Amino acid sequence: MKKNYLKIIAVVLLCWTAVEANAQMNSRWTIGVKGGWNWTEIDRSNLGRIDDTYSPLGNYDGSLQARYQLTDWLAVRADLGIISRSFRMDRNIHHLDPVYTKYTNDYLMLPLMADFSFGGKKLRGHAFCGGFGSYWLSAHLEGKTYWMTDYYVYFDDFKEVREFNSEDQRFIAGAVGGLGLSYAFFGSNEASPIISLDALYYYDLVSHHKGYAHLSDPRYMNTLSITLGISCSF
Repeated sequence: MKKNYLKIIAVVLLCWTAVEANAQMNSRWTIGVKGGWNWTEIDRSNLGRIDDTYSPLGNYDGSLQARYQLTDWLAVRADLGIISRSFRMDRNIHHLDPVYTKYTNDYLMLPLMADFSFGGKKLRGHAFCGGFGSYWLSAHLEGKTYWMTDYYVYFDDFKEVREFNSEDQRFIAGAVGGLGLSYAFFGSNEASPIISLDALYYYDLVSHHKGYAHLSDPRYMNTLSITLGISCSF
């Protein structure tokens, strides 16, 4: 019986030593900022006008990031920032070819991800997966519109702030995943400044358009974001 107790105590002490050593080496906060560029495409149902063509556009994003190291290879990461998601719509009717609209939508974005890392003490690779929530802050439109008389078609440039209405879904959620590289100047087990390069893909699971009273017309935005960040671990 005593031998069994001694074995249990030995196992508990061994586990506790491992946890303490891991906490001292790896359970650490990393706080930083990042910024970069993104490209957004829109996925719209076939109920949209068949003479509309959508194409992706690039825009900026930037955020604060916080990361908590759980083990040598696993961390939890959250980013809080502004991402500007843009796309363009062109009309495909011959006499209206010059008509287009550029949509710029600013979101407050909060992704929460598992961060799986691998590599050496300084240079490490990362694989991210998780989900995000976002709130639609503002919408801007610019482009070229038209008006007609009996004999002529006239084109005018326009630029305006779009007002939200009951058809807009301002709270959006989705999945996020991606890859990254980081370099810790003093090593991953020491307090150190870190530079990082991330590529994240945001996949909307909620349409930003609620649809009309008797017609569903879902529209999803999917965004590839590439950012460069600087942070400090402690």
